[in-house]
Amino acid sequence: MPWIEFTADLAKSRFSQRELDVYNEVANAEYPEEGGEAVVPPDAADRLPIIRDQILAEFRGKIMANPAVRYLGPPGTLPDWCIGPAAVLVRYAIIGIPPVPEGMTDPRRDEYNDAIKTRNSLTSLNASAFAETEAPPATSPASSAVGGDPYLRF
Repeated sequence: MPWIEFTADLAKSRFSQRELDVYNEVANAEYPEEGGEAVVPPDAADRLPIIRDQILAEFRGKIMANPAVRYLGPPGTLPDWCIGPAAVLVRYAIIGIPPVPEGMTDPRRDEYNDAIKTRNSLTSLNASAFAETEAPPATSPASSAVGGDPYLRF
């Protein structure tokens, strides 16, 4: 499994276009306690990269807590199969889960619960789930010797 950088763009991949529009609109405005709208100071931090870094640290921490894991990818990276669940948790931290009418199933809630299960399972997965490359395929023996070992010829 390749380890890839968990970028803000990858985190945004789980947002709908409407969610991105609202996020961008709200990220550029703040609401003082007294009401009204004010411009965000130029030195204000964008929350998405900060939250992405927090979720990234959670996932990497869970992987490091796995006693079977001997390899951790480069800083800022996750195994490719962890990107989706991590992006779901970023989206949840930014916008929460939108309400749905009573009686309807909520795919976003289910997706969030699955992301939490994935993150929590990282401490007990087999180390091969985090290997930089997959193991080479098994090859057949070059000779017809038993077990493929020439010392076992009869």
